[in-house]
Amino acid sequence: MLPNRVKFSKTATDRLRYMKSNTGLTPNILARMAIMLALKDDSSLRNAGVADSDGQELNKSVLFGDHAHVYEVMINQFIHDNNIDQPMQQIIASLVEVGVHKMGHVKSLSDLCEF
Repeated sequence: MLPNRVKFSKTATDRLRYMKSNTGLTPNILARMAIMLALKDDSSLRNAGVADSDGQELNKSVLFGDHAHVYEVMINQFIHDNNIDQPMQQIIASLVEVGVHKMGHVKSLSDLCEF
């Protein structure tokens, strides 16, 4: 079950804000893209580096929007496939961290089309 709130690291929050300034997309939309990118690449969460939770906090409806059930199914499948035993909030924050790292070169909306 998706948590009611997810808190990101300061690093992820800073990167989301930077991408927002370059693309005009809000952090919640960018976080959704980051999650999908991390799930698509079947990334390991070992390298997520979520050392803090001093960043932005988003509630479930803002982070996932009207398609929360779709994200929940996909994240649960990822958890099952990778045999992960961590709290869902930590997994989501880690997926955002990994995805945002992969999106580090994004400086415009056209850069997002590469994904």
